[in-house]
Amino acid sequence: MCAERQTFKRLGSRDLMEVPGPTAAIRERLARLYERLPPHERLWLVSYSGGKDSTALLLAALALARERGFRLAVVYNDTGGDPPELRALALDVLRWVAGMGHEIFVTRPERTFFDYLLTRYSPPRWNFRWCCKRLKELPFRRLVEGLARRHKVLNLVGTRRDEARWRDWDVRAVNGRLVYAAPLRDATAGEVWRLVELLARELDAEWIHRRLAGLYAGGRVGRTGCWYCPLVVRDSIYEALRPELLRLKLEVLEAWCSGRRERILELARERPDLVRVTVGEGEISRDYPCGRRCGACQVRKVRERLRELMGAVCC
Repeated sequence: MCAERQTFKRLGSRDLMEVPGPTAAIRERLARLYERLPPHERLWLVSYSGGKDSTALLLAALALARERGFRLAVVYNDTGGDPPELRALALDVLRWVAGMGHEIFVTRPERTFFDYLLTRYSPPRWNFRWCCKRLKELPFRRLVEGLARRHKVLNLVGTRRDEARWRDWDVRAVNGRLVYAAPLRDATAGEVWRLVELLARELDAEWIHRRLAGLYAGGRVGRTGCWYCPLVVRDSIYEALRPELLRLKLEVLEAWCSGRRERILELARERPDLVRVTVGEGEISRDYPCGRRCGACQVRKVRERLRELMGAVCC
């Protein structure tokens, strides 16, 4: 690591691709995209979530933009589910990027997670992630479709194939006006951290690496995700830094599954910064879209894991 840092300092940003390891590979992939889908023909739109992968991608794209002299656009999907510290960091990064002259977009869903939970859906499950579509995909799609009417768009995303096999792709063209690219596809988690450290220093933004590493407990945490998501329990930022959010998630799930949905409204009054509800009590559905198949329910198993993790007593 020390030798690499010395090499990094000696090289300028234009020669950064000569540094061995993930920095070189990702910068080379971005350079190829620059030649094939140049920014003077397409709007380069970076999807940024505040997590380590999208931060690495954003910093790499900013380094290339500074080197080649073009303007980026950056989109942050504000679902209302990010832990407060991660959201604060993301917004600080967006302000920093905007100060460099790049364009910023922030999308928000029409309704909150808790609005949908109280009026229409059961808690998300592995095979029914309605929240991803409602809170992220639809707002993002509206933005991109609007942009694609005015520009051809290259959307850079921070997906990696070692997270899931379905993420094993490099470039995907939706149509002639919209193309997705995943420059981090082959990077490991360790390589991503190295990339963030190197590029943050290159861009005089070491505060980003320092704060992000703190949120990930020095790299020991593997996942972030929305705090209320039943699919994020172990190996998460919440387990390491914000266990009270795991307790709050357990209370929300217990209230919904037991039919005490007014308790979610009470939690919204107690924690309006986290439990955001805009529907009234008269709009709450008493139905169980899950069919109450509790014996095989993934959410029941999640509740059990949360109780075990938090040392809670089964109520």
